[in-house]
Amino acid sequence: MEMPVIQNLLSVESQRTLAEIQVFEEIDSTNAEAIRQIQSGNTANRLVIARSQSAGRGRRGRSWLSPLDAGIYMSLVRQFTLPPDALQGLSLLTALSLKSALNRLGVSGLKLKWPNDILFQKKKLAGILLELQHREQASYLVFGIGLNIALPEQVMQEIDRPVTDITSIADYIPDTNLIVATVINQLCSNIAEYERNGFSSFKESWNEADYYLNRDIVIQNGERRIIGKSLGVDSNGALLMQTATGVESINGGEVFPSLRELSD
Repeated sequence: MEMPVIQNLLSVESQRTLAEIQVFEEIDSTNAEAIRQIQSGNTANRLVIARSQSAGRGRRGRSWLSPLDAGIYMSLVRQFTLPPDALQGLSLLTALSLKSALNRLGVSGLKLKWPNDILFQKKKLAGILLELQHREQASYLVFGIGLNIALPEQVMQEIDRPVTDITSIADYIPDTNLIVATVINQLCSNIAEYERNGFSSFKESWNEADYYLNRDIVIQNGERRIIGKSLGVDSNGALLMQTATGVESINGGEVFPSLRELSD
């Protein structure tokens, strides 16, 4: 990946948003690096990219295996003036933006899993980790994105759940610089819309792509287990579930399709 090439592929809106693009050969984690920079005073909107990560991180404390040039590993730093409780839907928005960008590049058949996984035939193609930072009364959100491009078979076998990559599912493999730019263009555009109107503008698109919509699911949130039927998301990005006691709004946890899979 090359910074000048990515820069030239960015939309006018993205170029105005980003003060800097950083490309590293290898770092521990793009999210970790972005957070270090915020904490040290570098608070400009920027994009941090790595060709490989030695300690990539996923949701719920999981690691994200990041071999050299086997995927796209990047973090967008963006300042927000919205209150923290208004940022909830941005996790879903990021997944929806990534799916839309890949669709534009000819990668089809993708589905979403609440709150922010990208699936192809129930296998995980990409993961997203958003981390909120505060400095001097300002809020900064780090949008971490990991997208599998060409994972070695050995690495796939090391991962504890079914995964896939672009090479396995697409007839044509877009240039990684183009993928990065297309994703960032879509994400920056959607963030601007989100700041104007919240998640409500994206609710319908999310529910149309939700693999588990109207399916029986289990939510594991810490020690709590909720069983019910997924009714999709509301205008804030919360997951609605029909349970034995009525409709419940879920703001955190992990979706499983069955009790059997939960125990695997």
